[in-house]
Amino acid sequence: MAWIDSHCHLDFPDFDQASLFQCLIDNQCEAVLIPATQVEHFQRVVALKHAYPNLVKFALGLHPYFIAEHQMSHLDVLNQALIDYKPDALGEFGLDFMLPESSFKQQIHLFDQQLELAKQHRLPLVIHCRKAHDQLASKVKHAAFTGGGFIHGFSGSLQQAKRYIDLGFVLGLGGALTYDRAKAMHKMVAQLPDDAYTLETDSPDMAPSFAQGQVNTPLNIPLIAQHIARLKHQTVEQVIQTSTQNFYRVFSHV
Repeated sequence: MAWIDSHCHLDFPDFDQASLFQCLIDNQCEAVLIPATQVEHFQRVVALKHAYPNLVKFALGLHPYFIAEHQMSHLDVLNQALIDYKPDALGEFGLDFMLPESSFKQQIHLFDQQLELAKQHRLPLVIHCRKAHDQLASKVKHAAFTGGGFIHGFSGSLQQAKRYIDLGFVLGLGGALTYDRAKAMHKMVAQLPDDAYTLETDSPDMAPSFAQGQVNTPLNIPLIAQHIARLKHQTVEQVIQTSTQNFYRVFSHV
């Protein structure tokens, strides 16, 4: 059955793109969401949208991991790109408090400004967040942002999950939950409501347990779905269908 990957970086040079996209089509991939992380990558993400318009959804944003490369002028570049290219979402951006504390002030400024751009352009968000879930959720609520979006690679608590869900977000679940050691995550996923998650790979990063040492690709989605199906006592088909429905709901939410 058809499936989606709600977060993958298929613009990265790790891939033979022509071969990979043909494999995706052959293996019933219905859609992928590809977020840019730096202004230097905007054009190559847009190029994939043009090359595979029926398969690719895309987002543009300034990722906190590359805080040293971002300049304040890049916010103007992003704003113009949102006008020119009309992406499906804004991101990947967010807060990463696992990075040096010296970066926090600039991270917060870039986050606030991008959140405002998303409001102006009526776009859902593609969020990266590490060690800052409570702060990020508070900022979204304080800004009265109601466009929803994706919390990429979520591995927080059930309480944090519910707060995001109440704010209109869905949680991206991927390779991290396939590891036996991820006991807390397993417990959280088992208790999530069905309308709360999407399947993702974060390709080429975050390889699942069954693909260690390999280049991670969206082709791992059906196997990730098997892990979630076991945790939720559902069929794989139910998990994939739920993920796909939630994915498209995000884009109709704004």
